[in-house]
Amino acid sequence: MATHAIHSVFKGVAEYFTPVLQNSNFKKKGVLTPEEFVEAGDQLVYKCRTWHWAPGKEGLVKPYLPKDKQFLITRNVPSLKRASDYALNDAKEEVVEGKDGEGDGWVSTHMQMSKKKGSTEEEVEPIDMNKDEKSSKEKADPTPSTKDAPKEVKETEEDEEDIPDMDDFEDDNLVEEDPGMLLTDNIVADDAKSGNDTANKNKILRVEEPEDNIERTRTYDISITYDKYYRTPRIFLFGYDKNRQALTPEQIMEDISADHAHKTVTVDPHPHLEVPHASIHPCRHAPVMLRICERMEEENVRKMMEKKALDFEKQGLKPDPEKCKLTDKESDRCAIRIDQYLFLFLKFISSVIPTIEYDYTV
Repeated sequence: MATHAIHSVFKGVAEYFTPVLQNSNFKKKGVLTPEEFVEAGDQLVYKCRTWHWAPGKEGLVKPYLPKDKQFLITRNVPSLKRASDYALNDAKEEVVEGKDGEGDGWVSTHMQMSKKKGSTEEEVEPIDMNKDEKSSKEKADPTPSTKDAPKEVKETEEDEEDIPDMDDFEDDNLVEEDPGMLLTDNIVADDAKSGNDTANKNKILRVEEPEDNIERTRTYDISITYDKYYRTPRIFLFGYDKNRQALTPEQIMEDISADHAHKTVTVDPHPHLEVPHASIHPCRHAPVMLRICERMEEENVRKMMEKKALDFEKQGLKPDPEKCKLTDKESDRCAIRIDQYLFLFLKFISSVIPTIEYDYTV
């Protein structure tokens, strides 16, 4: 705790003297300028309407950001389970290595959800071939024997004679009064039972709403700020229990992955609200985001080259490695854009807070 407090003081002083990043270093270091952060935030707000910009408190406005776009926030995000409920094991986690085997990787959780112990598979009954042959024969010869035919005809004629004529009931009242039937005429308001003549006369029916079936659960307000010192986005969490009471720091840690709780997740004042929030420390955000973007670009290039090779094969031609190379325009299409940054960033953050269901993208 003391170490974290000392680091917070040091970071505050260092951030004050750190100049605002002016030139884009997104491709080389995975960092953003304030203008790129706003551009990526605008795209997130446009695509995901649960997110919106917030201005923050007066006196805490950062001059390098627009006054009405100080940070991003989404509210009332459900958290149905605790991180410990997942009982993560090595089979469900994947360590995504850094560049050239360096320590810039991260742990991606829930990669392979194995079956729980004690779960039973659906049993398949054995197929009886003789039974199928017998049933098929019966379907193929449904005609009854001639011996029983006269009897069936006789029974059919007797059934037709038993059918009543509906004209006989034309003047009858088919509705019978049931004294036990619940009629609104027999239901009066509570004050009618106490002897109120007006209520007895009007026969008012009182209908009470049933309790709703909404499941009460924990919810979180998630905000994304721009960290001037690390020059990356930073996540802040504020949680509520099912009764809308603020969660304690220890309760919030129950929704954090075990690899990050009390390590990369600490409690700090929100830079725009001053209220203590759980914060995911951004010291490794830049190298991790750089590696994620590089891997996605490599995958996009591979798919584009495979598509060009397939086009050659459809034309009856042998794929030429030289002709399958991408043009500058095609390479630009494979590159990760600035406005996609926050979508990938939130995918990465989901490995830290796997139980908070803010991500509905594919």
